[in-house]
Amino acid sequence: MTGSPPPWPDVAAFDTAVQRAAFPRHGRLAGAVVERRGGLMRRMEGANAVAYVLRASDGALVLRCFKERPTPALRLRYEALEKWAARADADAEGSWVPADAEWVEEAVRIDDHWWPAVVMEHVAGDSLRAHLEARAGRREELTLLADRWRGVLAWLDGLGMAHGDLQHDNVRIEEGGRIRLIDLDAVWTSELSAEAPREYGHPHFQHPERLRDGHGDRTADRFSALVIQASILALAVDPGLWDDFHNEDNLLFTAEDFALPMATPLWFRLAASRSVEVRRLTALLDGACRGPLSEVPPFRELDVPEPTAASAPPAGWTLTTPVPAPPIAPPLVPVPPAVPAPPTIPVVPSVPSMPSMPPVPTVVPEAPPPEAADRAAAPGAEDRTIPFTRPVPEARRGTPPARPVLIGAGLALLMLLAVLIGVVR
Repeated sequence: MTGSPPPWPDVAAFDTAVQRAAFPRHGRLAGAVVERRGGLMRRMEGANAVAYVLRASDGALVLRCFKERPTPALRLRYEALEKWAARADADAEGSWVPADAEWVEEAVRIDDHWWPAVVMEHVAGDSLRAHLEARAGRREELTLLADRWRGVLAWLDGLGMAHGDLQHDNVRIEEGGRIRLIDLDAVWTSELSAEAPREYGHPHFQHPERLRDGHGDRTADRFSALVIQASILALAVDPGLWDDFHNEDNLLFTAEDFALPMATPLWFRLAASRSVEVRRLTALLDGACRGPLSEVPPFRELDVPEPTAASAPPAGWTLTTPVPAPPIAPPLVPVPPAVPAPPTIPVVPSVPSMPSMPPVPTVVPEAPPPEAADRAAAPGAEDRTIPFTRPVPEARRGTPPARPVLIGAGLALLMLLAVLIGVVR
């Protein structure tokens, strides 16, 4: 009679075994040792597993040890992935996007028992989180990255595959710019449709319905892919978003934003982006949050309506995911320029003429006769001329009075103003 299986080791037990190199003497783990930096072993701990970077005879490897006893379906998932990888490599070398992974039934020895683990290819490069942090605001580079991201999504969709946990730490950017995917515990394929994964992805990247109901099929990546695409392009034009909304466990969005579409500060910031494409993706994501997961837009709706990336990658980058070239426009036929029509001049009603004013006579004093002048010059002579009742200043002497002219001009201006007011109305 077979007894119950021993309890599953905890993380501390795996740490001790890995430092002691308690690996089998055959296979990929033979002779492997944990890599150290600053005297500490290189390890990454996630929600479901702890991963160690090892140095083996054929290069760097990653050993993923599970925190809980894995289900039989998980083993079947990795065995299916090995077949998928072999088939993809046969079709086109280097086309396989997920990291190469192998299920090893006897991988680590603890307390005289062998425990299973996954041995993976070590993908050198930055996580998407580190990559965006270092390049926020570099519009040309991040636009090219967004183009490559669409290529990865199209590749997965073409194979009928879903990663199941697209997030900032599971997306890696190699030195040449190629995008790779790691942590394949939640991968969905048609062969595994009856074996639902136990995990449903990071809450800051998943639709609330998937976290609640455990939805899983070939469309499982659509929501998280849209979240990542919107985040990349938003940071390309607004690097301040990183300091304002990144919290070390997300890119920009959080689960709270998905639960409150268009009701948190991030939504307002993205809706006011100076990028038309960011505003369009924000609207798509808002609609996705409000509707069921089955109605999330497919990958093709992430396409940019017009090319925005430069035709050549920046210096030091290698384009590994082809970016579709814009369609060739038909030859242009010269068209003679249209002669602009003369401007329409508004018809203004004629101003009625002012009534003519009678001419003002010019008063010129007559010269006195010589004898009168002599009398005026003589002392004591009587002045017989009629004096003016009011002395006229020298400057005005000999000019007509200005009051009638001013009154007439004022009347003319008032009438013209009345006509113009009537035209405007």
